[in-house]
Amino acid sequence: MELLVVIAVLAVIAAIAIPIMGNNIQTAAAGTARANLNLLNAAVQSFNQANWELVLATSSGSDDERAIFDSLRYRNPDVRMASPGSPYLPPNATFVASAETTTFRAVWNGRLYEMRPAGSNGTGLDLMKIMGAIQTAPTNTPIPRSTN
Repeated sequence: MELLVVIAVLAVIAAIAIPIMGNNIQTAAAGTARANLNLLNAAVQSFNQANWELVLATSSGSDDERAIFDSLRYRNPDVRMASPGSPYLPPNATFVASAETTTFRAVWNGRLYEMRPAGSNGTGLDLMKIMGAIQTAPTNTPIPRSTN
């Protein structure tokens, strides 16, 4: 009888604690995604101030997110031609495209990155995997100035 009471008490504690822990994990993931989104958009704004405004029409898939991301990581090897502050993302910034509905993704809206929350459809930059191993800077030049 005592064993049943102990098991019942543990079951009640687990029923209360497990949803709270799950909610804490989701809240932490959302906070990390927001922080990484802010890092991306701060880099876009720094690039815009030092160079020209990054403008790229939105498209399906993750090609536009990749192009902007690579522009933010680009640094001209000729020191005389390097833009102030470039590269605008840290060297461990990693592009990981994802269409998973279980993760937070960044999509390009034409001027800035915006967040697609977990549970929504669409392909974008996985905000939970943006900080990875240090990579070499891309060699292709940034997106050219808009002709608009």
